[in-house]
Amino acid sequence: MAALGCSTAVHFARRVLTPALPDQRVVVTGIESGAHGRQVVWLNGPDTELPGRYSFIFDVRSREEQHLAGHARLGEVVDSVGRGAARRVARELVSIDRGELRVGTRGRVTGWWYSDPRDLGLAVRRVSLPLPGGVSWAWLFEPSVPASGKWAVHVHGRGALPEETLRGVQVSAELGYRSLVIAYRNDPGAPQGHRSRYGLGLSEWRDVDAAIGWAIAQGAEEVSLFGWSMGATAVILAAGLGMNSSKVTSMVLDSPALDWRGILMQQARLARLPRAVARLAMVLLRCGLVAGGVENARHTDLGSLTPRTLGRMIRVPTLIHASPDDTFVPWDGAIALAQMRSRLVRFRVASGEHVKLWNVDAHRWEAETASFLRFVEQHALDGRLTLAR
Repeated sequence: MAALGCSTAVHFARRVLTPALPDQRVVVTGIESGAHGRQVVWLNGPDTELPGRYSFIFDVRSREEQHLAGHARLGEVVDSVGRGAARRVARELVSIDRGELRVGTRGRVTGWWYSDPRDLGLAVRRVSLPLPGGVSWAWLFEPSVPASGKWAVHVHGRGALPEETLRGVQVSAELGYRSLVIAYRNDPGAPQGHRSRYGLGLSEWRDVDAAIGWAIAQGAEEVSLFGWSMGATAVILAAGLGMNSSKVTSMVLDSPALDWRGILMQQARLARLPRAVARLAMVLLRCGLVAGGVENARHTDLGSLTPRTLGRMIRVPTLIHASPDDTFVPWDGAIALAQMRSRLVRFRVASGEHVKLWNVDAHRWEAETASFLRFVEQHALDGRLTLAR
């Protein structure tokens, strides 16, 4: 029994660090015409009943080819039948942007909404982005009326793709920011990470810092960092440790991963694993018995990924969007960090699942973000914003 528990812990620890194809447990069970000529799609599977509007990514063949997968946009829930595993949910089918949606199609519900950078209606081009491990790429968005020297760098979360962050580009563009949406290590088209594994932010922050440096070389004087989930971990570390951190003036974090010990415990609960397995997995990661993705280190230092240690790196005004409904990354870490750095952190209590807060109320997400960035700019101009050291 002990050997089985150890084997399970090893598997669990490796899964945390290994890029993998997201699950496709949502199944299309029907497509029909609804009221007023609108189409309705019937779905069975996780996240199908969430309030708001979402992307449905389907027919994904590999992680490297997700950009070729089918994409549809889903509106609100309009009907539901059945219970338990047999429950089916009907949602408005807003559009099918790519692929053929049919009965039996398998996929997943995500918060992306935009699957193509051109959907934003902004001038955009793909650029080469030098990273410590090689050359990656990014989308560079130009606002209609650019503000001189103001840039935003958008960083997606673990297991996601750059498309995840496109929801944050519109609000920054309206304020005149040039936006750089980056692909970092282990993303398709980017260099492989150390051992082809994630560093849970401990390695990815170097790619964020390199992106900031690239922006500075293009004329950036003030940089706002947008981080989603593990992207928020990387953003905080880049702002605290990076060579280019002096140009970072603010951060916007959505569903931030700020307490990786708590996150691993939650992931074990979701997988219906004993708490002892999660604790043993943390020991394996900390001691390097399961090798991590951080250069010059065999282990993954979970002790440096806590609200207290990350909070010490908050030196610029920071907006956190977090939700008590987040079942994937508990919001306790965000609350603890916000309380610790209350002079610099504005905490917005939102509704919605993990990195799906924009989808529940896009207007409020964008309005709060715009208000925060304007506040930071105004107080920086009149000198009344005092930063903690």
